[in-house]
Amino acid sequence: METPKKETGVVFEPYESEEDVLNDGLSFDGEFEKEKIGWSKQTVTILIVVAAAVLLVLAALLLFLPRSSGAVVFSEAMSANDTAYVHPQYGSVDWVELYNPTDKDVDLSGFGLTDELKKQYKYRFPEGSVLKSGEYLVLWCTGGTTASDADPYCTGFALSQEGETLFLIDPGCLEIAELTLPALETDFSYARTATGEYRTTATVTPGAANRFSD
Repeated sequence: METPKKETGVVFEPYESEEDVLNDGLSFDGEFEKEKIGWSKQTVTILIVVAAAVLLVLAALLLFLPRSSGAVVFSEAMSANDTAYVHPQYGSVDWVELYNPTDKDVDLSGFGLTDELKKQYKYRFPEGSVLKSGEYLVLWCTGGTTASDADPYCTGFALSQEGETLFLIDPGCLEIAELTLPALETDFSYARTATGEYRTTATVTPGAANRFSD
C-alpha cells in the first residue's frame, strides 16, 4: 500500500447517527449522546434560586427602608364640613391640611395625594408647589371638581364621612405621610397634636396651628 505523502491530509468524519454506522457495515452496541442545547437543569435551578434571593432582598429593602424624610405631615382634615370652613367658590366641601414642621422648604411638585393606593396620584401637586418651613397648606377635597388655574389645590375626590386613609406620595411612588381618618361628626376635624398624635376637635383651624379647647 502506498504510503501517504506528508502533505496528504487524512480526514476522519465522525458518524452522526447509529444508522450511518450500520450503513458502513459496522456493528454498534452503544448510544449516541444527543447534543444538549441551552442550560443544564442544574444551571437553571441555580439561576432560579439566585433570582428568588435577589427579589427577597429587594422586597426587604422596600419594606424596611425609611420613608422619605417625613418632612411634611398631615395636620388636620375634615370629612363632614357644613359651616366650619367654606370655600368661596365650592362651598362647604371636605378639606385636608398639610404642615411643614422642618426648618427647610419642601417642593411638593409632582407629589400625589390619594385615598386609594392603587391610584397613587388621584391628585397631583402642580409644578411650583412649595410648602415653606412652618407653613400650612389646605387642599380642598372637591368630589367631581378637578384642580384649575383659579385654585390648583382642589383634589377632585371627596373624603368619606365614615372614615378612610389618606396617603401623601412623592414623585418616586414613595409614601411620605399617612393619615387614617375615623368617622367624624359634622364640623369636627381630625387634628394633629403637638406630640404627633391625632384627635377629633370642634376647634377648627385650617391654615394655622391646631388648638384644642374642647
